[in-house]
Amino acid sequence: MKIECLGGCREVGRNAFLLNGKEKILLDYGLIVEGNEIPGPVKKVDSIVLGHAHLDHCGSIPMLYRKFKVPIYSTIATFDQADMLLKDSLKIARIKEFVKHFGQSDIDKMDKNQVRVTYGQRLENENFSMDIFDAGHIPGSIAPLIEIDNKNILYASDFNVNPTRLLNGAKINVKNIDALIIESTYSNRNHPDRKETEKKFFETIEGTIANGGVAVIPSFAVARSAEILMILDSFKADFPIYLDGMSKQATQVALNYPELIRDPNALRKAVEDVKMIYSNDERRKIIKEPCAIVTSSGLLDGGPSVYYIKYLYNNIESSIVFTGFLIPRTAGKYLVDTGRFVTEGIDLKIKMGIHLYDFSAHCGRDDLFDFVNKIKPKKVICIHGDNCERFATELKSRGFDAVAPKMGEVIDID
Repeated sequence: MKIECLGGCREVGRNAFLLNGKEKILLDYGLIVEGNEIPGPVKKVDSIVLGHAHLDHCGSIPMLYRKFKVPIYSTIATFDQADMLLKDSLKIARIKEFVKHFGQSDIDKMDKNQVRVTYGQRLENENFSMDIFDAGHIPGSIAPLIEIDNKNILYASDFNVNPTRLLNGAKINVKNIDALIIESTYSNRNHPDRKETEKKFFETIEGTIANGGVAVIPSFAVARSAEILMILDSFKADFPIYLDGMSKQATQVALNYPELIRDPNALRKAVEDVKMIYSNDERRKIIKEPCAIVTSSGLLDGGPSVYYIKYLYNNIESSIVFTGFLIPRTAGKYLVDTGRFVTEGIDLKIKMGIHLYDFSAHCGRDDLFDFVNKIKPKKVICIHGDNCERFATELKSRGFDAVAPKMGEVIDID
């Protein structure tokens, strides 16, 4: 059995790995979002397994349905989120004049071939079997264990073993793994204490509002918006909170599938007093008074967050509060690095406060090493990171057969 590495190798983005045995199973087929770069080509696919809905994992899948009509396995929440993000990516491609890799009809074909799975389920097919584990990354994310050609392949990209307000941590208790395909995103550092980060985050929001400002919280809609609302509610926020952009739809997806999240009642309570925003008239009105606004896009490359910053950029009492990793070459990363908001014909010197907090949905360094030590796979394939090679080298020094493949490399699983 061979693993063809088509993307996500020594990079963050366009994850794509083909298990080439009796059945040709494609694990993800993503996109490098900021550059619109797709994975390597696929000649034949029998099945697709989608780990979760982020575009770096699903962003190129519809283009495959121009050639193939194959089942795609994932959770119902992932399919709902992917449909939302893929449609939005078409809009962004038009605005940024990117090459169009697929159209709405291809998304529709993908949707018609869904095979919905859930945590704890085992599937038995003619040429392979698959166990579905909760990856703890975003609502509906999975870490599939696939048995094919008498080999056990565990795909752990992306995952988080620690619980958050929104999700249970991944619980992947498996043995006899022939190959572990594992993310390397934070193999170089640990995350700060979550409770302390939540406290500092809330103090920043509360302080901004006490000073008469508006706290704009650019949020990754699928991964982060619902969690931010739960954090604000846990501290008994007594100021207006608004939810805008794709964050509204993503939060509703989490509400729709309570079996996939940690505490559905706490999420429902957090959303009760939040007001949804739908128009520019409403946006102009709410920023006249101190408030907190949770809104897409988390990278400032689109969505209502752009609107709010255009109107508030000169207000020294207001704040922009980021809650996660800022991808290089995005407007959010450029703003943090330079103090200027530059996007789509806009160039503004920001006088608002700029704050960055780590609410990552990925394992940190120690958790990655602990996980590999617990699983004890025969081979470790390090992917999805800027330090894949270093991670593999460290694992080798600890006695593991570890590799960090290049894009296009083929790995034999003996």
